[in-house]
Amino acid sequence: MSFHKIAGGTVHGTINPPEAGLRAFLFSGKDTISVNVVNGAFQFLNVSGGNYKLLIEAKPPYQNAAKDGVRVTDGEFSDAGEIELQK
Repeated sequence: MSFHKIAGGTVHGTINPPEAGLRAFLFSGKDTISVNVVNGAFQFLNVSGGNYKLLIEAKPPYQNAAKDGVRVTDGEFSDAGEIELQK
């Protein structure tokens, strides 16, 4: 039996209110990845391990929101929690 190390981790979270989120971005150094927010949720797959800044692009009249210190570990799920968007 052989085991394969899973490269990359998964980051997921939710947006409140659900209809206010458009896109989610992860920033680390020169790397930026983005996904669409669907039904108030987002999920990044195969993210390289490290520390990231999360940015949520909001639908007006809501304001964008950011969260620092999102930690990603290869082969694991990282919960970014619920991101509250303000008007």
